[in-house]
Amino acid sequence: MKTFVAMLLVACSALGVAAEKTITLPIRFHITQGAKMTVKGQAMETWVLPADLTGPVLAEVNRIWKPAGIQFVVERAQAEALLKPADFTDLIHIVETSKRSEEEIAGSARTVAIAKLLDPAQRHPSAMNVYLLPYIGATYQGYANIGGKQAVIGVWTDKASGASKPPVKALLVEPEPMKVGSLARTIAHELGHNLGLVHPDKSEASKVGRLMGGGKQGYALTEEEIAKARKTAQKHASK
Repeated sequence: MKTFVAMLLVACSALGVAAEKTITLPIRFHITQGAKMTVKGQAMETWVLPADLTGPVLAEVNRIWKPAGIQFVVERAQAEALLKPADFTDLIHIVETSKRSEEEIAGSARTVAIAKLLDPAQRHPSAMNVYLLPYIGATYQGYANIGGKQAVIGVWTDKASGASKPPVKALLVEPEPMKVGSLARTIAHELGHNLGLVHPDKSEASKVGRLMGGGKQGYALTEEEIAKARKTAQKHASK
């Protein structure tokens, strides 16, 4: 059950945008095929279906973003083959063995490797492009560029165990309150980055679980985040 504080924040935020026009943004879901990854003995492939994304996942993403007056429509959701460069096996190995602490020190070899696997010919020039891969590195669930139009999501995750156990399939959606997260929440979070939002400082003590993280993770957006996201969304919508 949502806490009273969380409900109050959502209600206040909703009142602030109730009189404003809903901003609608298109999403193209790229369900990547061709990568078989193995981590701690767990074999992984991309398992989500178009119906998962256009059905429960999209509904949950739009529920999360409704207080901001931002909604998403699926332009396309279909399986797409990854590129197969000569060093394909090496690129997959980089992703399989990527560790958060190592990447933060040495740089993002993981994101460079993944970029080489994504077919630019399949990218929509104006929609939000959300790529679904089997796995994107230890304890990672997704990443995106601030203000950009691309997000990459892993459909298997070991975040809940801190990578101490083999990855498991991500939940499509998860009832509140948040416990381990879901594919829909991760997508909503990464879309937040595309809309210009950043991670709050983890030192912030918050009684409300916030979509963008911080001291407590959840689904709520602050008034400041809503204002910034709407401003960025309007820019995206006008292009």
